[in-house]
Amino acid sequence: MTDMIIVAAIDYDGLLTGIGRAPKVAIAKTSNGTITSVEEKEVKWDEAHEKEQEGLHHSNLAKFFIANKTTDIVAAGAGPDMQHMIERLGIKLHIASGYYRDAIASIAKEK
Repeated sequence: MTDMIIVAAIDYDGLLTGIGRAPKVAIAKTSNGTITSVEEKEVKWDEAHEKEQEGLHHSNLAKFFIANKTTDIVAAGAGPDMQHMIERLGIKLHIASGYYRDAIASIAKEK
């Protein structure tokens, strides 16, 4: 097992949503298959998606992932350009649905 930092794209109810339009994220740290901490942050990527040019929006998300040392992302969806950007960063993308804590726990146990 390995340590991971998983970023989940979530709505205000804690359900997974598309990464580029997420109003919030949950940043989970895991160790040996167990969640050790979770921090929810309001990021308003849903609002930024409508205001920023696509390249700038992706760049801002990339900076966030790098700054948070993200190893994995879980979301309900991601467009092809977003998937490509995440792949180029060396981050593993997981597509799932439902409550984010369940998805994060499942990913942590896989590693």
